[in-house]
Amino acid sequence: MPLTNPTLEGYNVVRNMWMKYYNPLKGTFIAPQKCNGCYNDDRFVIWAVAVAVQAVVDSARIYPEMIPLIEPSIRIFQKYKNTQMKGFSAAENGGADKDIYYDDDAQVASCMLTAFEVTGDKRYLDQGRELVRFLMGGWNDDPHAVTKGGVLWHVSKTYLNACTTAEVAKCCLQISKFIPNEAQHYIDFAAKCIDWQIKVLQDPKDKLIMDGVHKELDKVDDAKWSYNAGTTLSCASHLYFITRDDKWKQIATQLAQTVIDRNVTIYDRDYPMDKRYWRDSSYFVQLLIEGLADYLLYMGQEAPSELPDKIHEEIQRHLIMFYEYSRDPRDQLYIQSFEPHKTYNENKQKYIDHFEGKKDVGLKSEDCDSNGNSQKCLMGCGAAARCFFQGARVVPRIG
Repeated sequence: MPLTNPTLEGYNVVRNMWMKYYNPLKGTFIAPQKCNGCYNDDRFVIWAVAVAVQAVVDSARIYPEMIPLIEPSIRIFQKYKNTQMKGFSAAENGGADKDIYYDDDAQVASCMLTAFEVTGDKRYLDQGRELVRFLMGGWNDDPHAVTKGGVLWHVSKTYLNACTTAEVAKCCLQISKFIPNEAQHYIDFAAKCIDWQIKVLQDPKDKLIMDGVHKELDKVDDAKWSYNAGTTLSCASHLYFITRDDKWKQIATQLAQTVIDRNVTIYDRDYPMDKRYWRDSSYFVQLLIEGLADYLLYMGQEAPSELPDKIHEEIQRHLIMFYEYSRDPRDQLYIQSFEPHKTYNENKQKYIDHFEGKKDVGLKSEDCDSNGNSQKCLMGCGAAARCFFQGARVVPRIG
């Protein structure tokens, strides 16, 4: 059966994910067997939990029957909280673990703020506000740093990276809507983050966002991931909507045009132009799709006339490809790969026929168990649902 309703597909993934992973007796997500994203035999790192919880909240925005899942989902995060620092550790802990990543916590904050937006429950706004304040403390204000500014990746490391800086900015813009008397403080901080992102990490040649830089160095890690462009695009678009400053409009439009240019490195360019696709895993691509949807939302009629149709085309063909190659028809859940050759053996001939057999077919290691058999994981399922929910903002129906 072809994909026709991305929103319904997202709903089905969340429902199946919840039944497979959520354990009401433990009050958290439990892996039936160790899989990608587990830090021990059955518990997931907070990044995986945040992606899954955001998918739950996304589903509840559209399907009211999913609203009762929000409260137990948000409550899971408390198992990871460092009660002294007010941040959330990568693993469940007794309240003092300091293995805290600012980018993971930004995704947690976004879950809390979206949960408030969907339910109106002020508890989630209060939790989100406390966490956003913690995140803002990750700004690099070391006077001895070679590279000034940027948000740290981890509380005890010196790396300043794109995902952290943009995701923290994204949370600041998100919460600015809900606390008017503090709004300008958050907006100014977000603008400072994205200014740094463009000045320090944007490649002047292809306009993609590079990964990061250590604060004691000036050499940038030039790896380019789709989600770094996606989160920066979300923020620049939102900043333009709030400030009406043409600077943000120019940055956002340039980024939107860049991430759908099939010549840039976030695409697999081993194929003819009409068959090229975003090469990252779904947990990165979901944030790229969200960035494009945010661009169209915040730019409205001010987007260049041809760009909305091009964005629509690009998201639609990627959703169809993802559905056809990464979905397991046996349980309707998804592996993390977004690449059509990193798929099940049953899809080998379909890949050969459409993509001319350019690459060997086989699952990625993150989508396999220790015996090489296909295996789903919490983050892959949450990311898949988010790809469809965010994609549906641009492509509500297919066919």
